[in-house]
Amino acid sequence: MARLILTSITCIKTAETFHDELYVTFNGTKRSLPSMTEGQTKPLAQEFIFTGAAVLNLFENDGNHWYDRDDFIAGQMVTTAAGDRALEFRSTSGQAIGAHYIINASVDPAPTSAILRLNSITCKETAESFTDELYVTFNGTKRSLPNMDNGQTKTLGQEFVFSGSPLLSLFENDGDHWYDRDDFIAGHTITRAPGDRTLTFKATGGNAEPAHYEMSVNVRPGP
Repeated sequence: MARLILTSITCIKTAETFHDELYVTFNGTKRSLPSMTEGQTKPLAQEFIFTGAAVLNLFENDGNHWYDRDDFIAGQMVTTAAGDRALEFRSTSGQAIGAHYIINASVDPAPTSAILRLNSITCKETAESFTDELYVTFNGTKRSLPNMDNGQTKTLGQEFVFSGSPLLSLFENDGDHWYDRDDFIAGHTITRAPGDRTLTFKATGGNAEPAHYEMSVNVRPGP
């Protein structure tokens, strides 16, 4: 397992007349890049965790309509061999013909741990008639969250260091008595792949139904 880090991009020639709206795909993940004009170099800070070898593809974004698909510029195979590299993307055919870019990147060993940060939570529908008292469990740790009512969004800041792929579970707190256990809403498996994601927690059974929450989280490489 390794980590691909994109550090900068240089535009030698655009695909479009004025500027290119760019993105890359790698190992099943799509990431937007800055818009570029000829002669520009811009810093990047994109990271991908991968195993084996995978192709980094560069595209110019045309909205990907059925009548005007995004323009593929070129692809470069990336292996897990550690080191810095300059990857050249030059289009030789198709709608992007003439486009020419250099992406500077490095490959490092993947971290064995990661950090999960909970950024915010939005209540679409509560489990209780009025206010939900929430908490999460993750990797053997329990953390309280703010009380929530319908339509509210609240900022979080909890962080967890983890390895493997633990389950982030959301509960509504009923005191966890033997006669009235806490209500499990839903859970999500969290991997070490870095990036932002929005997780939907929607109860599909039990006493928490019809609870529905969305949580914004971030995963970054660990210490």
